[in-house]
Amino acid sequence: MPSPRAPELNPALLPPGTVVGSWRVVSWAGRGVHGVVYQAVPVTDEHAVPTALKLALLPRDSRFAREVELLSRVRHLCIPRLRDSGTWQHPGDTLHPFLVMDWVDGTPLYDWAQQHSPSSQRVLRLLAQLARALQAVHAQGCLHRDVKGDNVLVRHSDGSALLTDFGSGRFPDAATLTPGTLPPGTPAYRSPEACLFELQFFRDPRAHYAAQPTDDLYALGVTAYRLVTGQYLEFGDPIRDASGTWHLEGLVSAAPLALNPSLDPQLNALILRMLSMRPEQRGTAMELACALEQAAQCSSPESTPSCLGPDAAARVGPPTRAPPRQGLFAAAAALMVWIIWVCGSTPLNVPAPPTVVRQESDAAGLEDGGTSGLGDEAVASSVAPSVPSVSGEPAESTLPEPLPGQTRPNAKGRCPHPRQIPLNGGCWVKTSVDREGCEALTGTMIDGNCYVPVATRERQPTSHPVCTP
Repeated sequence: MPSPRAPELNPALLPPGTVVGSWRVVSWAGRGVHGVVYQAVPVTDEHAVPTALKLALLPRDSRFAREVELLSRVRHLCIPRLRDSGTWQHPGDTLHPFLVMDWVDGTPLYDWAQQHSPSSQRVLRLLAQLARALQAVHAQGCLHRDVKGDNVLVRHSDGSALLTDFGSGRFPDAATLTPGTLPPGTPAYRSPEACLFELQFFRDPRAHYAAQPTDDLYALGVTAYRLVTGQYLEFGDPIRDASGTWHLEGLVSAAPLALNPSLDPQLNALILRMLSMRPEQRGTAMELACALEQAAQCSSPESTPSCLGPDAAARVGPPTRAPPRQGLFAAAAALMVWIIWVCGSTPLNVPAPPTVVRQESDAAGLEDGGTSGLGDEAVASSVAPSVPSVSGEPAESTLPEPLPGQTRPNAKGRCPHPRQIPLNGGCWVKTSVDREGCEALTGTMIDGNCYVPVATRERQPTSHPVCTP
């Protein structure tokens, strides 16, 4: 097959037959923020079982070297095996790193649950497999830092759950690639301690949250909660004590069993354990895996009918949005939006960072898209931009009408804080979270960015019941 001409080659859309290292592209498989995945086979054996070839969209992207190093340290049946890595030279002479892993023929976790309506026992076994995968990661001193349903595939052949996408992961002594207070990850799955850290130190350029294994376990708990209820967690309002330290009132979301009476009580208890506000109460990945496996053994398919019930499609499809006021604080990421809302007029006395704060040099000189988009320059336009969709996702051409309780621009068309954007009669914060995180924040996706409504400063009643599926 003749090689495509140089101007036709785009790392995001390589045609079949393109050679990358010692691999030949078979087909396009998917795209993320920083890389694109292809099915590929060895150049020397085009009838071999396909592998997953992940190619960097940006030249010399150091994230790939870090992912390769992390995957080379971890081996587990529930983590795709690293097969190869290298650099592909574009005909235009730019160098794009790539890595090759086992191809996982599977379905993303939430989609799989919607299709199969698994029993509580089945969910317990899947969560145990993921906990074992995290145990293997943590045993090497590594972290995943982006555990969520979209990064879990349920393999068709045997129904096993595999933890994928280690692009946000970290291994000991790895260089920091992400500017800002928090490491990369999905806001809706961030732990309470990470969100409080951001709230406490967001103005300190030296502060950088050091994620821990318990952050991964909390994210697994959010994944499980979302899996069996179709909803994201809601935090209570953050409060500041007399010493200037921020605290969370706790989770205001109902227990999974209250939203889903079909749930096994043991599964309910273990999800709540993973979601503990105190990290030490979550235990270790090994302890959690043992508890999940024991709970699965003590149950039986006959005694644990589908934990999703007859309305599974509605429950684990697009997540249920919280009421407008609660939606702004529904996920951990809402705290970051809340910072921008409150810091415009409320002075924060930022104490010196604790021992978990450290300043690390950006050895690669690269920025990670992650969740650092809150500092985007404000837009003075009064209407939302009309733009085409990106990455194959549908884009909405206009923002919805302002929500009840949303901050409105003043008579001059300005919002209370420079980082708030006046659009369509309301004040919004523009972030770079993905679509799933945007939905958790009651936001709207436009041109690949999430526009989140800003709440008014008046405290709303919190005594109304939590929505049920």
